[in-house]
Amino acid sequence: MWSSIRAMVRKDLTITRRSPTFVIITVLVPLVFVTLYALLVKVSTTQPVVVAQEGEGPHTARLVEVLRTMRNTDGELFEIRTTDPREAREMFDAGEVGAVLTIPRDFDQRVSAGQPAQLPLRVFNINADGTKNFELRAEHAVREFAAGSPPSGGVALTSVNETMHFDQDMRTSAYLGTALLMFAVLYASMVNTGTLVAREWEERTAKPLVLSPIGNTPFLTGKWISASVQTLIGVVLVLAGLHWLLDFPALSLGPRSWLGLLLLFCYGSALGSLLGVTLRRSLPLVPLCVVLAITHFFLNGYESYMRGFAHGGAIEWLWQATHWWPVAGLTQQLRLDATGLGDGGTGWGALAGTAGIAVLLTAVAAIRMRRQLRFTQGQ
Repeated sequence: MWSSIRAMVRKDLTITRRSPTFVIITVLVPLVFVTLYALLVKVSTTQPVVVAQEGEGPHTARLVEVLRTMRNTDGELFEIRTTDPREAREMFDAGEVGAVLTIPRDFDQRVSAGQPAQLPLRVFNINADGTKNFELRAEHAVREFAAGSPPSGGVALTSVNETMHFDQDMRTSAYLGTALLMFAVLYASMVNTGTLVAREWEERTAKPLVLSPIGNTPFLTGKWISASVQTLIGVVLVLAGLHWLLDFPALSLGPRSWLGLLLLFCYGSALGSLLGVTLRRSLPLVPLCVVLAITHFFLNGYESYMRGFAHGGAIEWLWQATHWWPVAGLTQQLRLDATGLGDGGTGWGALAGTAGIAVLLTAVAAIRMRRQLRFTQGQ
């Protein structure tokens, strides 16, 4: 049996080396996603604004400093392009920035006298989410300014006592990077295994393999080993892209993470095997794998964004259902292990659930090969 597996792997890798189209696809698609989301994270983290500073004084200077230094775990919240009033309004009118915050000439006088002081904020509200970010960050700056004012400064605001679940905020790039890593492993394993299986029907070599007296074990095992080599190449490149573009802590992945990635590969390969046996064609298999991988990405990897809409109706049922699918728990385990924000435990339920589904899908694929003995193209 092992000689048959070795022969199968040697043949598959030789063909892949001569025609690496599908391997290139499994690398390029995740890298395109990584690049796209890296740009989005950068844009959503630091927003360019201008400040029309009409007056001078210690309170004005401190407010500008607050605006310049406000940041979260992902980076600075504002990039102040200018504080010159005329230049600031010209840049806003020209569409170079999305907001202009005005510090009035009498700001210092009103703050020192304990009188209310307004900070006019003009926004280009073509996008409600972008407008919300400008408003929330401006209000956050006012709170920071008030918190640092001396008691005699006349600034008094209601404070908020915040309690966090984790010791610190998780960086958006780390949260997103884990979901992209899950997508890359799942997509690559599905496409690589599925196309290797389907290729046997396309090349009219499936019949002797499927009807072999030694069973389907060498066939599927050889495909999985070949797919693992191809998938490993893609995952290493994606991890390098994540580390370079999103500063993802790739070197922080521990044994639990690599075990989770291995089981995720098995899950994807089982799906790919079933798709390959069912479709028997490579071309329709690839877009179907894209759909399945993106669905897992949004439902099991990026679920915090769906949670914001899960307040009644079908979207809430869908969000609740994702908690029952073990891939979501496996991705969360990867995320906590990479960032070091977890308790150090192992999510055995998610690992066992993912492994169980992989075994079930592989068994269904094997049964279909034995029972549905229909061969096309003269086979």
